[in-house]
Amino acid sequence: MAKMSKAKVFLVINLVFIVIIFLLSLRSRAFQKQIAAFDLAYYNGRTLNLKGRICEEADADYKSQRLTVCITGKIKGQVLVTADLYPEYNYGDFIKISGKLEAPPLIDGFDYESYLARYDIYSVMYYPSLSLSEGTLNVAERGYLKLIKLKKRLKSLIDSNLPEPQAGLANALLLGYRRTVMREDLQVFSRVGLSHMIAISGSHITILSAMIINFLLVLGISRRRSLKIIFAFLILYPLATGLAASAVRSAIMGGLAFLAIYYERLSSLIRALIFSAAVMLALNPRLLRDDIGFQLSFLALLGIIYIYPLGEEITKRFLSKLTLKRRAQVTLKTILDTINLTLVSQIVILPIALINFKQFSLIAPLANVLVLWTFPLLLASLIAALFLTAIIPPLGIVWFLPAYLLLKYIFLASNVLASPSWAAININGFNWQGGAIYYLVLVLIVIFIKKNRPG
Repeated sequence: MAKMSKAKVFLVINLVFIVIIFLLSLRSRAFQKQIAAFDLAYYNGRTLNLKGRICEEADADYKSQRLTVCITGKIKGQVLVTADLYPEYNYGDFIKISGKLEAPPLIDGFDYESYLARYDIYSVMYYPSLSLSEGTLNVAERGYLKLIKLKKRLKSLIDSNLPEPQAGLANALLLGYRRTVMREDLQVFSRVGLSHMIAISGSHITILSAMIINFLLVLGISRRRSLKIIFAFLILYPLATGLAASAVRSAIMGGLAFLAIYYERLSSLIRALIFSAAVMLALNPRLLRDDIGFQLSFLALLGIIYIYPLGEEITKRFLSKLTLKRRAQVTLKTILDTINLTLVSQIVILPIALINFKQFSLIAPLANVLVLWTFPLLLASLIAALFLTAIIPPLGIVWFLPAYLLLKYIFLASNVLASPSWAAININGFNWQGGAIYYLVLVLIVIFIKKNRPG
């Protein structure tokens, strides 16, 4: 009894902390850094000559590269530099910068300043003069550089053996390079409710993990061995993305939700989820208000923990009435699980999606059923192709052929599903007050169903 009491006290403390962060976040200037004379942002609006080190992996698309540069010297801070695509600069390069330092602008109503502030970036530069300088990396930085080089090597193998847009999507799915997907394709995926496919989040990791384990079960691999493979995936996936913060955070939160689904120890997992959220907010309190990915992940995982079991009960009752062979039953359960996970995720993130994206996909459940089944096969074929290409490079196109066909199918299915005018509807004017009412009603409905369900 005393042990349970301590656990409850621990949970309450974490919840109170999260509520306090939420209330403080309601202020317009919440958690804004106080800029001093030694801070780089103090000099926004001036033309400066600076020296620094590229302290994050370069973020490149088809037109430009964005470099996060940690400035060294008397002035301290980070600046996000937008530069031409060539010459290329990479993590760990020491560079000299000459250009105008600016505060992040407002872009089409988007609060770019708050978006960058969550990464502790308060200054930007657009197309300054750049040149390499000299410097020495420490042991940790050299280790991270090796990880980034491995990631770039994998990307180069994909780019060499797959055409566009398939290569861009493969890089996004496997390595987390979201900007390699063309804007037109991103709009299509958003319209059919498949944006989570390339956005690294807790719900993405959870759905992906569920697809993989169901695929392994269909193959006849034991449940225990399948779980070991999943946990290996949850460890290796962030490494493949270069330990991107979003990937690490998503692997933690997605892993917790996955445990909730397959072990059903809800009380322990809720405490773990709340604790992990509290730790993340202690490290960066701006996540709660300014990081949409954090909001979507946290809410989606709560939905998966509390609402997914309701759909699972319906699935079990439905399957129990059918006389099917084990393989057919597992396959059908995989399809129903996909629908369940998709609907749950859509239900709990709807207000945030409407407020930020102003679009609701009506065709998302069908799109997810028709596309998500490819995930385990696609990941397996990409990993196998990378491994075989590293051994026998001349046959790279052959090794990547299965992945190419699956990627081709994803694009074809998405474009066909996005074509009806009713596939997605635009909704304007929805605000946080409406969102609060929505969540209150949703909580009451879930409580009512749980109290009145059989058994």
